[in-house]
Amino acid sequence: MGGTRIPSHSGWRILGIGTVLVLLLPIVFVISNSLSVETESWQQSFPRLLPLYLKNTSLLLVGICSLSLLIGISTAWLVTIYEFPFRKQFEWILILPLSIPTFINGIAYVGLTDYAGPIRILLRSIGTDVYMDVMDHQGAILIMSLVLYPYIYVASRAAFIMQSVSLVEVSRSLGQSMVKTFFKVTIPLSWPIIFSGLILVIMEVLNDYGVVQYFGIPTFTTGIFRAWLALGDLQTAILLSLVVLIFILLLVILDTYIQRGKKTSNENEDQKASRIPFRLKWIPFIICSIPVFFGFVVPVGQLVWWSFLASTGKVWLQSIQFMGNTSLLGLLAGLVVILLAIILSYSNRLVGNHWTSKTFSKLSMLGYAIPGAVIGIGIVTLIVWLNPNWIYSGIIALVFGYSARFFAVGYGQTDSGFQKIPNQLDDAASSLGKNSLISLFKIHLPILKPVLIGAFIMVFVDIAKELPLTLILRPFNFETLATNAFQYAKDEMAPKSASSSLLIIFVSSIPVYFLNKIIK
Repeated sequence: MGGTRIPSHSGWRILGIGTVLVLLLPIVFVISNSLSVETESWQQSFPRLLPLYLKNTSLLLVGICSLSLLIGISTAWLVTIYEFPFRKQFEWILILPLSIPTFINGIAYVGLTDYAGPIRILLRSIGTDVYMDVMDHQGAILIMSLVLYPYIYVASRAAFIMQSVSLVEVSRSLGQSMVKTFFKVTIPLSWPIIFSGLILVIMEVLNDYGVVQYFGIPTFTTGIFRAWLALGDLQTAILLSLVVLIFILLLVILDTYIQRGKKTSNENEDQKASRIPFRLKWIPFIICSIPVFFGFVVPVGQLVWWSFLASTGKVWLQSIQFMGNTSLLGLLAGLVVILLAIILSYSNRLVGNHWTSKTFSKLSMLGYAIPGAVIGIGIVTLIVWLNPNWIYSGIIALVFGYSARFFAVGYGQTDSGFQKIPNQLDDAASSLGKNSLISLFKIHLPILKPVLIGAFIMVFVDIAKELPLTLILRPFNFETLATNAFQYAKDEMAPKSASSSLLIIFVSSIPVYFLNKIIK
């Protein structure tokens, strides 16, 4: 857009900045309230709690990140480079475990391995038995890695597809084996993109409450819940939220540094040229089958078995009712997110490359990096500041929390759609005397309809899976599919969680199709 047009769109610029500022309110209130916390709270809480939470959170992060990298990179390399049976199907099947929330995977595996589970029953039927306990750090690492590795897989596969075929050919022509080429050429060039996927894994681990609470592992997230919901100690909850917030901000800065000036080579070459004959064709098939089998087939199979065993008609009716609550929240928050994403994306389009649009666009993405528990505490402090009587009085706080948490999901796709629309259409509308608002409704929104629907679906699914934020902000006696499934498991009635869990998985499987299309 020409520089002379920028002043006429100052209203849109103010509207876009206002949108971002509202979404950042929970984070601002966490930071501002931490400054007013009494010194006594620091002295009482941190020497006793910080080492414990730091140790457990660090163990989970190191273990889950390492295992997720191993599974995600290896499977992405195989489906990108080699020809083997069902390779095309594995391209999207390997993403399926992402549709299972971590806590549901944990519930399923505890049911599989406990005394009344099918594995122990089978062992006893053949005259033996083995004690199994997955409710520890090692079990949590394995269970969470099986559903979080797709973040690494998606990023790695995208990086490998974008990489120039000639680089691999040159390395091979210099006498390097495929293994050495992989470690010396492919991984170093792909690392910036892979690291972006790794950051998503780290954020999911920090956000997790279901698995660590169910397994009895004290982390920062469980500490925040314990301080606020169990003890009513808002100050300690704020302090713990601040620690997590600082870590996330450092992580975002590190990601920005790694991404700066580094690009994955892409010469628009046919990626098929990089595939080489692979005689042992069933080995990659087996390798790719293992994470899908243990990350999707096994837990879903356990849930289906439970649904026949313990999910009565009454339980299914309750789950359908809770699905109504989940759908209501997803619909309201999804529409709010898409509306705000349209406002910010369109204002950026009209303003152009002004520094304010760039800065506030990046800030708007920060909510997705912050764990739901931290967003929830920020909104609680905001409500207490406005009027303490409003706490748990309705679902407005939940909708606001979801909007702040998942705005980046809707904004990323919406802004990308706006960027693909030629600027000549805006110029043509302007020459015909149409203002920016008319152009938005008559030109941009009709073109962006498929993009907006896809963005809405992605936001809706994230809301359906969200647990920590919902537990903190939901009104009394208000249940969603996620909270219902978690509550049954917490009350030692895991089989009754099957119906709600299966409905979540069914809804969450929808983005798999879109993700595979986006990668291609």
